[in-house]
Amino acid sequence: MPEGYVALPQDEDPGQTSKPTSFIDRAKQWWHHQNNDERAPLLDRKRMTLQPPKRKTLKVIIVTVVIILALLAVGVVLALWIDKDDNNQAGKQRPLSETEQLMLDFPSKDNIRDYLKYYTSEAHLAGTEADKRRAEWTRDKFIEFGISDSTIETYYPLLNYPVSRRFGIVSGPKEFQYEAELREDPVEEDPTSHDPDVVPTFHGYSKNGTALGRVVYANYGRVEDFQFLVDHGIDLNGTIALMRYGGAFRGLKVRAAQVFGCAGALIYSDPIDDGPIDKEGYPHVNPAKGYPEGPWRSPSSAQRGSVQFLSLTAGDPLTPGYAATKDAPRLNPEDVEGLAKIPSLPLSYRDALPLLKAMEGHGVRGEHDWAGGLEEVSYFSGPTEGDAYLENIVDNKITPIWNTIGVIEGSEDPDRVIVLGNHRDAWVYGAVDPNSGSSSMIELARSFGELLKTGWRPARTIILASWDAEEYGLVGSTEWVEDHDWLKDKAVTYINVDTAVSGPHFVIQASPSLNQLIYEVTSLVQDPRTGGSVYDAWAELTNRTLTPSPKPYIGQLGSGSDFVPFLDHLGISSISLAFTGDYGVYHSNYDSFHWMEKFGDPGFHYHATMTKIWGLLALRLADSPILPLHPVDYADALDDYVDYLVEFTTSLSTDGADSSRSFPLLRKAVHKLKKIAVKFEKNLQSLESQVYSYSHLANVPKSLTSSLRKVNDRLAFFERGLIDPEGIQNREWFKHIAYAPGLWTGYSSQVFPAITDALEDNDEELVKHKEERAAQCIRGAADSLR
Repeated sequence: MPEGYVALPQDEDPGQTSKPTSFIDRAKQWWHHQNNDERAPLLDRKRMTLQPPKRKTLKVIIVTVVIILALLAVGVVLALWIDKDDNNQAGKQRPLSETEQLMLDFPSKDNIRDYLKYYTSEAHLAGTEADKRRAEWTRDKFIEFGISDSTIETYYPLLNYPVSRRFGIVSGPKEFQYEAELREDPVEEDPTSHDPDVVPTFHGYSKNGTALGRVVYANYGRVEDFQFLVDHGIDLNGTIALMRYGGAFRGLKVRAAQVFGCAGALIYSDPIDDGPIDKEGYPHVNPAKGYPEGPWRSPSSAQRGSVQFLSLTAGDPLTPGYAATKDAPRLNPEDVEGLAKIPSLPLSYRDALPLLKAMEGHGVRGEHDWAGGLEEVSYFSGPTEGDAYLENIVDNKITPIWNTIGVIEGSEDPDRVIVLGNHRDAWVYGAVDPNSGSSSMIELARSFGELLKTGWRPARTIILASWDAEEYGLVGSTEWVEDHDWLKDKAVTYINVDTAVSGPHFVIQASPSLNQLIYEVTSLVQDPRTGGSVYDAWAELTNRTLTPSPKPYIGQLGSGSDFVPFLDHLGISSISLAFTGDYGVYHSNYDSFHWMEKFGDPGFHYHATMTKIWGLLALRLADSPILPLHPVDYADALDDYVDYLVEFTTSLSTDGADSSRSFPLLRKAVHKLKKIAVKFEKNLQSLESQVYSYSHLANVPKSLTSSLRKVNDRLAFFERGLIDPEGIQNREWFKHIAYAPGLWTGYSSQVFPAITDALEDNDEELVKHKEERAAQCIRGAADSLR
């Protein structure tokens, strides 16, 4: 048995686990559940209205009157029954409290504009003096607004900074030799762009060194892209891979290049991806032009970013699993699996074009999505005839970073904590990423301060966290989580806002138990563009851009922002939300205040809207007598994920043989969870009816305190049951059985990741073991609701 194996409880009687057997039946059942929301009225009273009789004879009138009276009697009985059920308030949406209405009234778009102007007034890369100034300013603002318990917590991770960079073709035909500019052009109307070297284009956590070799084009740099080249006879050993952004996290592109024998890596931004090509029509709202005429990436613009292997680890790579304090023991960087072993650089498409021209007619051309948007070339694989030289000299050093933490202690249940987080550090100016969220957080802090002046106190503790060094690899948040062991016993929910606003379209990812809360809150906040609710605008986006659905789409949490240590390492239910749009200046010199004011959010209306949503979510989690989490929704999601696993196994077949599986242990465990969760929520109705009229835990009769504590503990810690201490093989820091970053994609979520990894490795014994472990966790989560 593998070390750490824990025996599973006895399986239930198979006769008690019957359910639709076909995928279609299960899909129908799922859609039926989604379309029959528990918040919907149990009876449409409009349909009970009788039409007036059309015949005027006495008999008809008498009969009609009798029928009407009978129906009215039935209606009265039904109404009483419905009212009784409504009094149970099972899922009924609670109206806004006075405090919640103030939270919707307080946020000021003008204040947020001023905050963003400050944050973006100079570049503030993690670990720099400008970054520290913003940490201190954030702390001082928290204190100014009444959050007196505000401090800075310092950690000491490994970071790197650019020293020198060069790239060019140095041999072969003269007409193809060139040296890349590796700089972004100043834009006359954008004052902060006039120093193009303020933060040179480089990759965080990139390998210090040089490479010399011919260049190959590897499309998006996915494993399947490199495999395509190998299958077509392209020798990758010692080459420098040219890849374009998209399809996978940049660090995993470098990892794939490294695995396939490349000596260096280049990643460029193709105009068909975040440039102006094919950007007309809904949902786009701006001109399909490069910056500054439009919001899209211009020819000289390059995307900085980390190349840490974020699907293997998070945080400081030298202190995995423990905080990077000043005197912490550290690994040797050469021994860290999550760091690149080959040098890399980001390129603009202006710098990439000569390379692609040098490969014209050499090698093979891929099908499907291999061609980008540069009309001058045909996207041959190469390699180039001549060698290219790549130089990436960086200064690797242990350097301080600064998390700013503000605490509003709860008045009734201070040991239950709601954490609100945004990272503050940016690759350059960071108007969208991340300081649209930072400026919204400052206004949220001011709004909380105004509420404190009215005498309000949160029932549960609220923490505002301004993280540092997120851009390098979620460093500040991860070190803080690893440093504060109490989180696993006290934290209820983490709400993450990173790139708060880049346009008008609402998107969100969340733990499924929070879905109903999200729907309720977004239905209460007005959308600036449409005048309706954010919920309705979001629903329109879902139905016009995705598969039409009775409810707006809530995605799965993958990676790429600070929810990862909370969800994937500790099992704390999490939310990550944003307003997105035509954002083509990501991680560039042009992610500036000027870009935001011209294209992202003129008037800063969506910044204020984000603050309202963030604040209302926090208030309902902090103050509601019963925590607004719904384990039934989680059970339904897990059922869908098992369906996905079944489909995934079918897709793995390479010889036409039936490779599908049924995963009976997971099925039984999920069925058990659904039964217990349904019973739990049904039994909760009586308590809900007793506290429905109370918007704040402090106002609830003391006689209910014990019952509420028991119920809320079960809700708060339900998702903790989905943490497997054993973790995922070869990436043990990730411990959630339902979610982890995709092993080779990174940003996107991988469901049942330990099982999926084992399936892809064709490790039959490990598949069985991980199914047992996942089933055991699900059963444990179910039992926690009893």
